[in-house]
Amino acid sequence: MNRHLRSRVRWSYLLAVLALQGCVLAPHAAPINPAIDGRLVSAENGQPVRGAALILEVASDTSHSYQVRSDSQGRFAFGAHEDWRLFAVLADAPLCIVVMTVEAQGFQPRHCVWTSRNGCPTQSPPIGDLELIPAQWNDHRADALLANAGDCVDPATWTSR
Repeated sequence: MNRHLRSRVRWSYLLAVLALQGCVLAPHAAPINPAIDGRLVSAENGQPVRGAALILEVASDTSHSYQVRSDSQGRFAFGAHEDWRLFAVLADAPLCIVVMTVEAQGFQPRHCVWTSRNGCPTQSPPIGDLELIPAQWNDHRADALLANAGDCVDPATWTSR
């Protein structure tokens, strides 16, 4: 066999093995996280919480972390991110866990968790006003608020895909 033909045969074998593994050579953009925005307010008086640190962590087949701060009106925004991939996997998309942590002086930390069994979400969650609990509140007042808060998003108004 000549050298050129052997090279083509090797590439053919490689592509066949990848296809059998459920991988197809197809450059594409895979979502990491959608745009996520909202406003932080005090649960005590509804006033905006400025200067809060927000960390967005995304864990799937790869992990990513982003950080922003709330502005003077309590608003925050994480931009949408995607990752360019060379191979498309023909199996189910990996489990995706998105955690947003909010920390502000004078308030208890707040954690929002979203999971998806079908890859990372592509639609923005409708967060709206996210209430932060003052640090001085007793456990009963904080528990009552958190019992009604869920994971920061009303599941009836948002699907992760």
